[in-house]
Amino acid sequence: MGLPRSRGAHTLLEILLALGVVAVLLGITIPYVADSFGKSPGEEAADAMAQAVQGVRNSALEKGEARRIAVFENGIQPEIDSVKPVRLPAGWKLEIRRMTESKFRKPVKKEMWAFNGAGICEPVTFQLRGPKETIELLFDPLTGLVIDE
Repeated sequence: MGLPRSRGAHTLLEILLALGVVAVLLGITIPYVADSFGKSPGEEAADAMAQAVQGVRNSALEKGEARRIAVFENGIQPEIDSVKPVRLPAGWKLEIRRMTESKFRKPVKKEMWAFNGAGICEPVTFQLRGPKETIELLFDPLTGLVIDE
């Protein structure tokens, strides 16, 4: 009699079992890995600033009156109660560049940015400087939305 022959392939059941184990492992690890790709504190502040600007613009459009935003080195303060102020995380600073300026600078005391009653504003760019990254927000003068360059 001879030696038993070795199989040359896997059965369908073995392949499905292996795929099932891999699927379970992926299902467990993906949520943990996805959290590590979350937004940085600066990105969250940038999103909050963009939402606040939209709130001020919408208020200007609804009321047909000018609405202003106070600009500070540590965030922005809309001058309407319905929109919350935005404070930058610790270690972050805000700089501004208006349309007529060539460089970013710190906001001056009592610096304002306004939307007129038609929801139009002066084009400005905010630069959020953090310990490890810099984020620029260029706002469209007609829509108040952040322009992706």
